Amino acid sequence: MLCPRCHRRYADDHRFCPHDGEKLVASHDIRRIRSQPTEHVGAIVAERYRVRGLIGSGAMAQVFLAEDTKSGAPVALKLLEPRFRREPKVKARFLLEAKAAATVVHPNIVEVLDIGLHEGSPYLVLEFLFGESLSSLLLREKRLSPEAGVPFLLQAAAGLGAAHRAGIVHRDVKPANVFLVGEKGDAWAAKVVDFGFAKLYEHSGLTQAGVTVGTLEYMAPEQTVSDPPDGRTDVYGFGMLMYRMFTGRLPFSVARSSSPALAPAMDEAVVLANQLVTPPPPPNLGESPASRALEAVIAKCLRKRPENRYASMEALGEDLARLGRPGALAAHAPIASPDVYAAQTPYGEHAARFLYKQLGRVYGDAP
Repeated sequence: MLCPRCHRRYADDHRFCPHDGEKLVASHDIRRIRSQPTEHVGAIVAERYRVRGLIGSGAMAQVFLAEDTKSGAPVALKLLEPRFRREPKVKARFLLEAKAAATVVHPNIVEVLDIGLHEGSPYLVLEFLFGESLSSLLLREKRLSPEAGVPFLLQAAAGLGAAHRAGIVHRDVKPANVFLVGEKGDAWAAKVVDFGFAKLYEHSGLTQAGVTVGTLEYMAPEQTVSDPPDGRTDVYGFGMLMYRMFTGRLPFSVARSSSPALAPAMDEAVVLANQLVTPPPPPNLGESPASRALEAVIAKCLRKRPENRYASMEALGEDLARLGRPGALAAHAPIASPDVYAAQTPYGEHAARFLYKQLGRVYGDAP
């Protein structure tokens, strides 16, 4: 049974939501779910999923509100943009996302319900989530207090930890990819979404030297030079997410200059260079012991050398859970010095030299 207000699920013998008193229903009424108009309304994919509206569009795919004609339940149907449906590499990456997300079943990761091909193009069916992304919340609130934000962080860290244990690195951890389930302003759960850049530890067929994937402002040093990622790559992105969440700003962001023709590429290169070289400014969250502890946690996530970050999401979650409590945090442990990233591949060294040059520095010189 489902609560039509907070969207919590309960056993079939429940009649009212213990949280808000709403009468429970067997399924959501899809007619009450808002979506954008689309020319595809009424189309049926894989002889099962009827398109009801558009939810959103990304760089490579569109996400539709659809009805599962077998159950009547609302689902999120993800389809490649038409211009990519004949691109083998794009289709392969899309399927990699589907398989990566389907590999992990965890309450803090969006559930994959179905994967398949429709008219030669892959599709992905996900549980329909009620609520909003963390990025949408931060557009309204600008920043969150630790009391409001840490519970969601603990859940997101648990979801990412489960993905890492399954051999999957998300590689695009940011507020847009953390979904808050529940009513707007009254969320009760967090789910990690969009494994579009996910990389299986053992998979190497889709990412080549010179191809940087992720979001610039959240990208770990090893991503900036296309070195192999691991779970600590997501720890760095998580640190950037926390920085944005609690300060209302990012330490490194694209600042458009006066030359429109050259600005995007040059400004993006500077952001990448800062991710590789420059320590982020202190968050300055306050003087209370809990605030200083949270700053230490963020700083440990954002170390340039992966071995100086948290070794796992579980270790990061343990420190977050101990904020404000007596006892030492792993964030306060000594780190290897200097905290300078060293490229792991010949291409990585070449890229690092270029990025150092953007800041007027020489790769390999003492910091």
